[in-house]
Amino acid sequence: MADSAVPGTGRGDSKLGFPRPGDVLYRLRSAHGMSLRQVAAASGLSVSFLSTLERGDTDIALERLARLANVFGHDIGSFLGFSRQEAMPSVYRAEQQKTLERAPGVRYLVLNVPQAGYQVVQGEFEPGASLAEEIQHEGTEMIVVTAGSLTVRYNGRDYVLHEGDCGSWSAGYTHSFRNDGTEPARMTAFLSSRLY
Repeated sequence: MADSAVPGTGRGDSKLGFPRPGDVLYRLRSAHGMSLRQVAAASGLSVSFLSTLERGDTDIALERLARLANVFGHDIGSFLGFSRQEAMPSVYRAEQQKTLERAPGVRYLVLNVPQAGYQVVQGEFEPGASLAEEIQHEGTEMIVVTAGSLTVRYNGRDYVLHEGDCGSWSAGYTHSFRNDGTEPARMTAFLSSRLY
């Protein structure tokens, strides 16, 4: 059908004033790495119904939409983009975050926030510690140094950031972090792509 949505493209009838629920389903399902079968089991809706919804071949009643939104931690308003936040706050406990020893003296605490489309990394660097290699990945990255000082090596140049300083860049260029100081350093990074 000529006006049906293509899943994940966000295309649809602009006169509706909101995105097609099937497009939202496809985007959130992909971000969470879920199959239609998994969403069906979590929502109590059938796989065939969800498939036709994604294709734009059917509509969805409010009660069903609420059940679907709940699978991804949303209410109907935030699922369709009418509120920037979910109706209930999301709280991520320390035990839900993944701890990575990135290099000797470098520890990362990683939090994936798929419904918001970003990843948060808290990094701790002992004096003299650095990442073993320069990295590059998709998306953008922003860091805030929360204690001490960190040297960011970005695309062949060094930038020193002190406590309270913030830096942002395209992550497609090589970059790395090191602590040249005599005190521990900490940073919080916000990544628009998932690395871990």
